[in-house]
Amino acid sequence: MADAADVEAQSTARTVISEERYASVVESARGSLGKWADAMGEAKVEEVVTTVLAGAGFLTPPPEPEPGQCSALFPDEVGDWWQCEGEPGHDPAEGHDTGEWSWPNDAPEAIPPRA
Repeated sequence: MADAADVEAQSTARTVISEERYASVVESARGSLGKWADAMGEAKVEEVVTTVLAGAGFLTPPPEPEPGQCSALFPDEVGDWWQCEGEPGHDPAEGHDTGEWSWPNDAPEAIPPRA
């Protein structure tokens, strides 16, 4: 996982694609994989697509935040979105933390907490 130094070193944000575009890319991957897509399963196909997109500078649409914790989100290096585990309403100037790693509120790819 990324750590705070990795997050701060990333100076530009990757582009977040739309739900429709993501679905189209997943469908294209399934078509290219043929029978192997069924053998891999839906979750693995989506994981591969997410990782390849992230490597090419694109991110999947962020998920809806889970209730009961800070709604700030941040993607890791392979394109998986992480939610801050802090209390809702905590001071964003203190940054955000997943329990494993953290990011500053103003990181280029950060989705700030909802009001």
